[in-house]
Amino acid sequence: MRVPGDLKSSANAGELSPGLRGKVNIKQYYNGALAMKNVEPVPQSGFTLAPSSRHVEIAASADCRYGVLRVDASLSYLLVFTVGEIRVFRNSSVRVATIAASWVTAPILPELTFFGEANTFGVWHESLQTRRLFKNPADDTVWTVDFWPYQDIPEVDLGGTYAKTTDKWQFYVRYTDGTVALVMSISIEGNTSDGVTLKNAVPAQIKPSDATLTDWQTFATALQAQARLLPGMNSGLEIVHDDTVSYSGYKVFTVQFDGTLKGDEFQFDARILNTSDASVIASHIVTGKTDGEPLVSGSKGWFAGMDLFQDRAIYYAAMARRASIAMSKVAEYFTLNTKDQSDNAARLEALRTISSERILHVIEGKYLLAFTDEAEWFATNRTIVRNEPINWVRTTENGCRANCRPQVLEGFVWYVNKDGSVLYSTSYDDVSTSFLADPESLLATHLIAGVKRMCVQKKVNNNNVSRLWMLRDDGRLIYAVVIKSQEIMAVVEWIPAAGGLVKEIAVDGQQRVSIAVQRGATVSQELLEEAAGNVFHDGVDVSTDLAGIASGLSRFEGKTVWARINGFVLGPFAVSGGAIATDEPVSTATVGLWQPPNFESMPFVKVLQDNSILQRPGRVHTVNLALIDTESIAIGANGSPPKNVPLARSSDDLSIAPVPFTGKKTVSGLNGVIEGPTVRITQTRPGLLRVRDYLPGVKL
Repeated sequence: MRVPGDLKSSANAGELSPGLRGKVNIKQYYNGALAMKNVEPVPQSGFTLAPSSRHVEIAASADCRYGVLRVDASLSYLLVFTVGEIRVFRNSSVRVATIAASWVTAPILPELTFFGEANTFGVWHESLQTRRLFKNPADDTVWTVDFWPYQDIPEVDLGGTYAKTTDKWQFYVRYTDGTVALVMSISIEGNTSDGVTLKNAVPAQIKPSDATLTDWQTFATALQAQARLLPGMNSGLEIVHDDTVSYSGYKVFTVQFDGTLKGDEFQFDARILNTSDASVIASHIVTGKTDGEPLVSGSKGWFAGMDLFQDRAIYYAAMARRASIAMSKVAEYFTLNTKDQSDNAARLEALRTISSERILHVIEGKYLLAFTDEAEWFATNRTIVRNEPINWVRTTENGCRANCRPQVLEGFVWYVNKDGSVLYSTSYDDVSTSFLADPESLLATHLIAGVKRMCVQKKVNNNNVSRLWMLRDDGRLIYAVVIKSQEIMAVVEWIPAAGGLVKEIAVDGQQRVSIAVQRGATVSQELLEEAAGNVFHDGVDVSTDLAGIASGLSRFEGKTVWARINGFVLGPFAVSGGAIATDEPVSTATVGLWQPPNFESMPFVKVLQDNSILQRPGRVHTVNLALIDTESIAIGANGSPPKNVPLARSSDDLSIAPVPFTGKKTVSGLNGVIEGPTVRITQTRPGLLRVRDYLPGVKL
């Protein structure tokens, strides 16, 4: 039967907001869906099942934080923080250590930040002295916990009362017997005084060789008077003639910045204005300074986090100065000695000297980016060196969410705003020489709301494309399939089976996604895996006994589970006494919960030749499907319940596990008439599912 209609081969716009029903004037309409739950688009080629999950262990608590230590390309560790305890998992699945940690308390747990490289893992919070977890390279069951070994923490003025040192200079005047007069000026901080002439008591201009001790003292007093008139100077500035040094043709003067000027360093210089027969040289004797106190300490709090940039450790948001950034010496991540004058020395910076902004994250990109609660900044310096000022430029004013670290994907930095309701991507624009942020969530505002955690799962062999995972405050897990170069941005939802709520998420160094799922009073730690290997949630491998009983399922007590045994999907089974009766003796079974996928197309509407829309009831009566490696599929339309579509062929060998179906299927006789009819594709029992495209027959 010939069925006319538009071929629906792409779902790469993802799930669109319900308010876009019938909005056929947006270009993403025909590539989007009203619902994409537990399915994900295959770029340019329909959609397939979202990942499933495999059980790792029962978690200690729903209140947890995940951190990742990446050691090398084949080895990483997942660290699960709960109150008073840290569990360490090799490659996210095998627990190798449990560490007592009384310093992990309930108030700070949600705000912990982490950084891990090689064998060192750091734990940061502004009210916690930074901890370091060190893995024994020869035995990963042995972990040492100590304090982060900061060296030479810079001292700053944090508002206390501190010892001050007077800034002192000397300048040395040389002249000859032939010098007939001496006129000198003083420069302080680039400001130059009027000239002062050496005179006697008359007063009259005299030769320096004829001046008496009193004349030189009077000359020093006159220089002092002129210098005090310079901007910022006052009576704390003193210039005196040093009469302890007396040589022919040589005089010494001492300058000190005392009083209210004490504690600061000044740039001083002196100049002979009238002759080349005399000269003057200034020398800095004592550098003025205010001692201050360490930027971070037990009394003033600690840094809120750390990242790397150009092989420097970037420590940010000290509790006492939340807009501060301390940069370590190059390749010396613990050294913060800002007194070192070499180009690779440590630096202490701030977005602004006085600011109410709080740095929440720093990100290494083409430039160093800083995200605050109010705006986004970047340092225009391509290379950070000790003696060049850093130019911080404020780009956008969206603000970023605390504890939701921005992620780098497809060459863009992705982040959410302060309340997690808008997803932005930003990248450097060479034309405007700034970072431009584009909102990416306008078509899926119902999904991207209250995002509290983000992480990137890069493309590996098993998945089709990179994924940007987003965990919401309410326990819903959202993710986006992103190919920025092709303008593909599809947002879908991953729903845990049995009404679960996702409490935490992380991606390890091998691009495996770990989640904590709460179902009732039980919290399960699970590892996502592609549907090709497992279609269940919280799945576990067990063996059946001679009677076909599979036991060891006590955590599923009272729940409905399914099993895959010898290639067959069996069930549903009600777990009783921690076991199910499979009628398959002495077999290996994968048992788990199941969450049906749900795809519902955008409503079909009648568009007339003048592009006006005719709203009237209609129906989808037929759906032609092109399937790939599919074991189970159900079709519904027009608001009617979906019905299972048989995929068995008459030529199938029923003595072996069925081979997944690849080919075309036609489903006709779909009932119902509604305004804005839709097609719903789902399942009534577990199995693989891949829809390459579908062709709806619609009567409007």
